[in-house]
Amino acid sequence: VVGGLIFLMIGAFAGYLYGVNSTSTRTTSPVAASTAYDQVSDSFAKHIFLLSSRNASAIASQYEQNANVTWFGGGYYSIFLLGNYNGTNEILSLMNASFIGHGDSFALGNVTRHIVNVSDNSATVESSFVFFGQKSFFGTASIGSVNGTISAQDFYVYSAANSAWLISQETW
Repeated sequence: VVGGLIFLMIGAFAGYLYGVNSTSTRTTSPVAASTAYDQVSDSFAKHIFLLSSRNASAIASQYEQNANVTWFGGGYYSIFLLGNYNGTNEILSLMNASFIGHGDSFALGNVTRHIVNVSDNSATVESSFVFFGQKSFFGTASIGSVNGTISAQDFYVYSAANSAWLISQETW
């Protein structure tokens, strides 16, 4: 064991001495940068993850400051939230008021998505997913369990200032 340790130390010292005055001749090829498609795909996956985690502040941070969210559809609970929400403050309020911000349990599943119209600075994601929640609340009134299917369209734009793809328009 001692002999092996000494051999290892001598080898490390020799490697150090060899590298002090030598010039690397190794060539590397650059790693291809992520495509816009891949970056949007990652941003959407994070969006779904944050929706399922119900972290309203983190969800709102995925939108441009002047983003617009439009909620429409049927169902008893959703009719109270129908409308347009402009800017991250209103979007944060929506997330806090909706089933996303309330309840003892919440899950998303069966997520499908199609990324279309991709360019260097914009892309559209068409998606659908189901949600399940228990002991959800509307204001202070318990509404029991909730579930449903969401069909959504997200329009992403690349923000150079944030080095990120942000949602500028979302429709549920």
